[in-house]
Amino acid sequence: MGLVWIALLVVCAAGAFGGCINALMTDNGFFLPYKQNSHGTVIVRPGFLGNVLVSVASALISWGLYSSFGSVELLQPLPAGISFTLASVVGAMLIGIGGARWLTNEVDKQLLRAAAAEAAGAPASSNASQQMLVASPAKILDIAQKSQQPSSQESA
Repeated sequence: MGLVWIALLVVCAAGAFGGCINALMTDNGFFLPYKQNSHGTVIVRPGFLGNVLVSVASALISWGLYSSFGSVELLQPLPAGISFTLASVVGAMLIGIGGARWLTNEVDKQLLRAAAAEAAGAPASSNASQQMLVASPAKILDIAQKSQQPSSQESA
């Protein structure tokens, strides 16, 4: 029985590690979750904790469905022949990365939609469009929001 819970913890840790890798690979980084507003639309930025949570859940689901432990009764002793291999741990890491990546892509889509709405109402700016070409989705929204604000020359 104790072995099953240890295995669960290892899978959770592998999934969390995958979420950390995703946070490093994207502009989500290691910030706490927060809400970002744009034209009355609230975009929830899940941050590092959201990445880890989705990664752990993805890893557990995958491991629970496809490993030999999937058929084990958690309230009884483990039957003989159950194995916990390196492949199941690295598989959990892969699913963790994939789950976090899915979450990141969903947030990025919301950020890009909001940026498009901001940019559509702003005066044309070749400088802003060039900056957007190489920016992350969060930075694109920032550029679009700044292009909506009147410049200091206009207000003077």
